[in-house]
Amino acid sequence: MIKIIDWLKSHIRSVLYVLLVIFLVITFKDALHEQLIRVTHEERYSHAPLVFFMALYLIWIKRFEIQNHNNSPWIGVAITIFAGAALIIGELSAIWTIVQYGTLLMCFGLAWVMIGKQIRKILVPFLHLFLVIPLPYMLDVMLSGKMQLISSDLGVAISRLLGMTVFQDGNIIDLGIYKLQVVEACSGLNYMYPLMTIGLMMGYMYKAPFYARAMLFLSSVPISIVMNSARIAVVAILVNHSGIEAAEGFMHYFEGWVIFLICIGLLLLEAKLLNIALKMNDRTLANSFDYLETNHPAKDTDIKGNVQPLPIIIGISIVILASLSTFTIKHRDEVIPERANFSSFPLEIDGWKGRKYDFENGENQILQLKDYLLVNYNKANTNVNLYAGYTDSQRSGSVPHSPKACIPGGGWEITNTKIHEIVINDQKTIKVTRMLISKGESKQLVYYWFHQRGRDLSNEFSMKFALLYDAITMNRTDGAIVRYTVPVYKSEAESDQALGEFIRESYPLLPRYIPD
Repeated sequence: MIKIIDWLKSHIRSVLYVLLVIFLVITFKDALHEQLIRVTHEERYSHAPLVFFMALYLIWIKRFEIQNHNNSPWIGVAITIFAGAALIIGELSAIWTIVQYGTLLMCFGLAWVMIGKQIRKILVPFLHLFLVIPLPYMLDVMLSGKMQLISSDLGVAISRLLGMTVFQDGNIIDLGIYKLQVVEACSGLNYMYPLMTIGLMMGYMYKAPFYARAMLFLSSVPISIVMNSARIAVVAILVNHSGIEAAEGFMHYFEGWVIFLICIGLLLLEAKLLNIALKMNDRTLANSFDYLETNHPAKDTDIKGNVQPLPIIIGISIVILASLSTFTIKHRDEVIPERANFSSFPLEIDGWKGRKYDFENGENQILQLKDYLLVNYNKANTNVNLYAGYTDSQRSGSVPHSPKACIPGGGWEITNTKIHEIVINDQKTIKVTRMLISKGESKQLVYYWFHQRGRDLSNEFSMKFALLYDAITMNRTDGAIVRYTVPVYKSEAESDQALGEFIRESYPLLPRYIPD
């Protein structure tokens, strides 16, 4: 019994830290459960459980180097205050991404309070954990869309360099007999995220100056992009010679694993080249890395000092207060207003006659829409396409999909973007994002805005701030994106006039389907 008490006294900070982390996990289990769902269902984050255990291992093997002091703990206190505010805001708005980052930041700040500047010895494990928190949905979708297009462009360029004749239409690669679509899963993020984790680990272990280690980590991004594009080119060549089976089933996954292993090999080759550049030619690749043995004793050269108890008490108090303050918030049920279904939206609007159609490839499931509207309207040989995508809750991150992310994937190029005002009536004027897009000789005008709880917001950033504010003050996160598209027949001015006319006539109908 005496030995147990003595052990607890000598490890009191570690014990307190573990108990507080468990307390945080229990308190914010809803947000962490949401993260777990994304990690288990999205391939790009499938490495997250391994990273979690790897981070614990890295912290464990550094335990001998942590000495009995906590110099400069007040920075950690500041971090815990910021993290506590983020947790309260995240729980009030029920925007789980904020809670997820806030929880990890609180764990980091509390560790800083406990051991002070020695936190640098376990900084990389925390960075690993930050890397595997799923990005906010809007940012993830926009990044995925950009990566799809980059991968398609490079894949086509490599294919042509290898002597193939291919035609590209956005993310569709036409081989003549077959058409390959570079879908979201082929955007390269499935390579990039795991490879960045491996690159960070290799940079951490690489025995070289900081700039060389940083270079090794950062290079994982371009390597993953180029190799993913090479994979697309290889698939195109195999399909051209062997048929569509080369892009499906076992072959598809096998090619992916081979390319990923090549990516790791390129990182190792880069380390070898860095050895040569740093004039460390005598060093083999095997001994270029510190394998972090667990028998390192603490060094006497470290800064000596006493444990400062006051910052630790304040840090623990912040964790407890921030956690307890969220218990009353958890009982708020989100307000989801009643609305009419888009199936009853009028197909005749002041002489405009419409024809509804549906998404063909399950886009409504990918976008996590509760309801959506797709209609082609025609009047006097002028065609206007109306799309509205509604979601009743954006708390789990399923925010409206920005046209800036998906339009390039269809082969269209955004040539001009600006904010445009539309006068609805004497009392109402709205601002929308106006985009001119082109594909070859074809041009279209696109107007879109986010109709959110009585607000008409012209861009994605104002939409996110309004979402946070309304989630806290109104306990509502419902909303929609509204998009109108018209071909440019003769002039942009004529198309602007047609869109403005149709929006003025159809706008009063929207609140019935998208509640104010």
